[in-house]
Amino acid sequence: MKISIVVNATPRATGLAADVPLEDAVALATKVGYDGVELAVGDPRDLEVEVVREMLSNCRMAVPAIGTGAAYRQGLSLAHADVSRRAGAIERLKDHVDIGAELGAAVIVGLIRGRTADGLPLREALARVSEGLYEVASYAARKGVRLLVEPINRYETDLVNRVSDGLEAAREAGENVGLLVDTFHMNIEDPSIAGAIRDAAPRIWHVHVADSNRRAPGAGHIDFCEVIEALKDIGYRGYVSGEMMMEPDAPAAYVALYSHLAPMIVR
Repeated sequence: MKISIVVNATPRATGLAADVPLEDAVALATKVGYDGVELAVGDPRDLEVEVVREMLSNCRMAVPAIGTGAAYRQGLSLAHADVSRRAGAIERLKDHVDIGAELGAAVIVGLIRGRTADGLPLREALARVSEGLYEVASYAARKGVRLLVEPINRYETDLVNRVSDGLEAAREAGENVGLLVDTFHMNIEDPSIAGAIRDAAPRIWHVHVADSNRRAPGAGHIDFCEVIEALKDIGYRGYVSGEMMMEPDAPAAYVALYSHLAPMIVR
């Protein structure tokens, strides 16, 4: 396994990353010892891919995944009652896939899937999510890019909450669609984090880590030794990626995550 951390590739793409320029975030990750950076991207058209690729190559940093959550804040949703908003979400995800193809990264389908609050009843909303995922997955397959469905807790969305829900959605969407499991969300939705990990193998292709209070691992009550052991048991060799609040500040949070997890992973 390797360790990465979420960074804002475009300004303020997510609040769960340091609010600093990308080059500063990459420099800090390099200094601490991370193997890669997961890019949170708002509008892909704002990203200078060649510049980013050169910067990361110089630092020997990989990009395991690209986040798409900012699109939902901009009104795009696979489950929206407005067909133009649904079409916009599909096109935005395809734009992210294009970046993923250039950087060798998977693309995350998180909040961009939407909520029933976007105007559709549950059954229809899930059907629209499934249709959108299938279309994007077909496009991504032609580009050699994987999609990652992220189960998210009930307080953020009412669509695809548990790992089992995500597994079903991924299997329906295509062979190039897997799961991103997140310890913060699993701690709320799944009876056992380790059990959910074992049940979803081998479709787990990426992992987000944050403690029960969404701070760095070690700041809450999640047993990360148990989490890492479960990942080892299923033969997971991908990235565990910190998506968390930067408290008390980014340098301290970067060090806290890495120092807590690295000994468990390398021993």
